[in-house]
Amino acid sequence: MSWTTIWSHAQRGIAHHSAGEGQNRLTLRQITPVKKIRLVFANDYGKQTEHIYDLSVQTNDRCHQIPNFSIAPGEVYRTAPFLIDSEAKKWQFTFQTTSMESGFAANDADLFPSSDASSFCSGLLAIEAEITGDCVIAFGDSLTEGATWTAPLQSKLRKQNIYLVNQGINGSCLLKSSSDSLTKESRQLFYGYNALRRLEMCLISHKRVKKILFFIGINDLIHDELTVENFQVELKKLIRLCEKQDVAYQLCTLPPCMGYPGMDGKKEKIRNEINRWLLTTYDNLWDFSSIVEKAPSYLNPLFDSGDHLHFNAIAGLAIARQISSDFVKGE
Repeated sequence: MSWTTIWSHAQRGIAHHSAGEGQNRLTLRQITPVKKIRLVFANDYGKQTEHIYDLSVQTNDRCHQIPNFSIAPGEVYRTAPFLIDSEAKKWQFTFQTTSMESGFAANDADLFPSSDASSFCSGLLAIEAEITGDCVIAFGDSLTEGATWTAPLQSKLRKQNIYLVNQGINGSCLLKSSSDSLTKESRQLFYGYNALRRLEMCLISHKRVKKILFFIGINDLIHDELTVENFQVELKKLIRLCEKQDVAYQLCTLPPCMGYPGMDGKKEKIRNEINRWLLTTYDNLWDFSSIVEKAPSYLNPLFDSGDHLHFNAIAGLAIARQISSDFVKGE
């Protein structure tokens, strides 16, 4: 057995949208019935040291208090291991932070909804357990963060000791770091760093990573910044990093999105050229486009959330069924 990442959520720059400091209160569904875990905190986007205090973890009648600590900008911090109730169906985390610059919106598929806490969680990045198993990272944008295809997979794969974690960031781009404000300060990068930098951070902060599932590039396409050539260049950088770290990777075709604001025939031609290149170049590829497309260039109406880009739950299940069968076959 070894320490393995069993849950995580991608951080982003949240300073523009969150309070300056505050309480974080999260309740997660049991990820897997383990007796011992440790927490991973990070300050990926913050510009100042973040102080974490009054951190407690409640599982049924067992409550563990963790001493106060601080996280410098760019630092990854792991708590000491501690015992939890392995039968608890809810894991409750409560802590205070002195700044809220690097974190995530508290709407993860494993989280129970809460109305009495901040809408953002700052500092917490991942949970690790000492188990026999592997971590697989779903790496992408809103098509991943939305969890339509990752959530159905997680419960199935966890039974196989495969811990699929969602590292999607809505609005995230392959080519560049981006924000919803004019500033380029890291703490304001609400859409996160570029894909290569995000991957570098993931491989530092996650333990026992067996495979990365890359599903990214659609935002660059819609924003008219993607070409076949720069897609190839940036994707090969991600692949080289995986190979250097001895981590397997899986690629995905870009899905259709005609009808979404900003999409047009020129960009659709680029999408098709990219997908043809992927299909003829790589064997470790999932053709998401063929799963969700009906009429050429358009999402199947049965799979459309309503904006002609994002998947609904039915689409997520269709994708998850295909991926699940591939995992069973060991691909």
